Amino acid sequence: MMELSRLQDATASFYEALNLVLRGNAEPMLALWSRGADVTYMSPLGELLIGWAPIEASWRDQAANLRGGPIIPEDIHVIETSEMGVVVGFERGSVVINAESVPVNIRATSVYRREGNRWLMVGHHTDRL
Repeated sequence: MMELSRLQDATASFYEALNLVLRGNAEPMLALWSRGADVTYMSPLGELLIGWAPIEASWRDQAANLRGGPIIPEDIHVIETSEMGVVVGFERGSVVINAESVPVNIRATSVYRREGNRWLMVGHHTDRL
């Protein structure tokens, strides 16, 4: 039987994918999300997105319109059960919006669900400090 991925590995993959979004590539980020109707995303823009279609559109839009990075996770705390995981911490770095560098100083909470042998994101909530 294949070993189940660790939540820490899923978290590292998320931040690698986030930095690829800031280089114009949304595909690795999209691969990390569950396709369930119950997925949620609260972006730093303040929107609440529910369901896969609007979340996919948001990440694709970010890849098309944001540049910058790296975004680096700090003070990460992982809570893991057999079926669900929660990761809280800070995201720090910078992005370029309308040709202007904007600092990123965000609190972030990610919620993962084990689906098969992988942790997939079912919720990501960010807000600016």
